[in-house]
Amino acid sequence: MGHTLILAEKPSQAKAYADALQHTKKQDGYIEVNDGRFFKEKAYITWGYGHLVELLSPEQYNETWKIWRLDQLPMFPEQFRFQVSKDKKKQFNIVKRLLNDSAEIIVATDCDREGENIARSIISLAGASHKPTKRLWINSLEVDEIQKGFRHLNNGINYLSLYKEAQTRQYSDWLVGMNASRLYTLLLQKKGMKGVFSVGRVQLYP
Repeated sequence: MGHTLILAEKPSQAKAYADALQHTKKQDGYIEVNDGRFFKEKAYITWGYGHLVELLSPEQYNETWKIWRLDQLPMFPEQFRFQVSKDKKKQFNIVKRLLNDSAEIIVATDCDREGENIARSIISLAGASHKPTKRLWINSLEVDEIQKGFRHLNNGINYLSLYKEAQTRQYSDWLVGMNASRLYTLLLQKKGMKGVFSVGRVQLYP
């Protein structure tokens, strides 16, 4: 039948889930779970480190965007694309393998739109978006609340709108940050000022 994969946002969250379950065994990058109270088959808990995946930088879309020039602004990628964060490839590969071997995914990241975005972005880049999902939606990491949450999992489809909302904001952050930072920097440098001037929530430095 395949295992259940529980995707937490960070190691401490994954440990809290494991502490609330029985017959767990820590492995490299994940935790095995054999708890018949909640799972018919073996389950695994794994985690990200916040953002395991990130948007590409401008020059990865278009080599000419590597040089900061006013006549290239604004930069609009035809389609936004994601990549694994450079220092997190080992953990991503562990998560990817577990996701693709699973029969079902339980999204167990933080209960907000950013948590949903983190989980769904990982699942998408891992090529596991076609897998059925459920959502662990709890506001406490106390043992009884975690156990209650696993007994009353929600349909993951019901939370896709949170993912789309957060992803849209992520795209807009990229557009504002990458374009406005370059615009202000280049214009101020023309006035004789030195350095890079960051604008928005996301910036890229030359």
